[in-house]
Amino acid sequence: MYRITVLGLLALCCCLTTNVARSQSTLSVGTIERPPFVMRDNGGALTGFSVEMWDEIARRIGVDYEWQVHDQFSLMIDEAIAGKTDIAVANISITSKRESVADFSQPIFESGMAIAVRKGGGTSYLGLIWESGILLFLLGALLLLFVISNLIWFFERGVEDSRHDYFRDDYIGGVWDAFWWAFVIMTMGGFEKEVPHKIINRVLAMFWIITSLFFISTLTAKITTALTVAELKSGIETYKDLAGKSVAVTEGSSHQSFLESNDIRPLVFTTLDDLYVALESQKVDAIVADFPILSYHASGSGRHWMMLTGEVFNQENYGILMAEGSPHAESIDQAILKMREEGFYRNLYQTYFGDSR
Repeated sequence: MYRITVLGLLALCCCLTTNVARSQSTLSVGTIERPPFVMRDNGGALTGFSVEMWDEIARRIGVDYEWQVHDQFSLMIDEAIAGKTDIAVANISITSKRESVADFSQPIFESGMAIAVRKGGGTSYLGLIWESGILLFLLGALLLLFVISNLIWFFERGVEDSRHDYFRDDYIGGVWDAFWWAFVIMTMGGFEKEVPHKIINRVLAMFWIITSLFFISTLTAKITTALTVAELKSGIETYKDLAGKSVAVTEGSSHQSFLESNDIRPLVFTTLDDLYVALESQKVDAIVADFPILSYHASGSGRHWMMLTGEVFNQENYGILMAEGSPHAESIDQAILKMREEGFYRNLYQTYFGDSR
């Protein structure tokens, strides 16, 4: 009886030990969708450069894993640092701030930051002219010009003095003569050859001359302002040009830290998709993110409206993030080095980026 009980307890302990060991060998790997590093295929499964990279590492070091897909980049980082997930894999920049509270693997990708703007500098010249109200201003001026022309014709018709008989008596011809007369005054400042005969028309002429001066000066100012705005919006070439501009980054990213360290206060959004929406809808002048990610989007779904500007700056490396003191750090590093030596890394890089490393 006692022997059976002891054997039963031993069997139960073995089962529990096996289950615990099995659960401990299954790593929790945090990630976030960031094409082409992490994305989904047509079947909904995760794929991408970082996904395939980690899959090969896990195979080589002999561990099972399950993905924990996050919506926020900062949450993915925080949970890995806190040990809530064992590993974080995506496009994670190796920075001194993160290294001080966590461990990184050997670099798995060489990257840098880039700036993306809307094609045409964010807004076309025609768009800026429309936004500035120039077209409505011109429409109002033409309407006033038409009213003045009708008044001039109405009071000037029937004049028989050959010196003042410039405006024809019929409506269409007379109004056209008056329209041309008023237009020349507005654009050239005077029509000395023809002077209205009636006193009321001379008063109208003085009113129109003064109004024309106001109109021309205002129109010139509006056009100058529109062109200046267009130049400002298309003048982003380096991160230093972002000062005074509306620029967006993702929350908790190295891009946010970099810009803030250079006295540039960016707008912070939760996801990368939020950045794209803000730029496309012209809520911001530019966005800053990793070069390969922006390049991938600009050549894909954003090719009709988005482009990269300037050179890649603040070169940085991506790594696999682990909690400080992770027991997997050494084996992961060894796997990465062997993958480079054996050519696996080069082939994987060519698959996604078309250039050997």
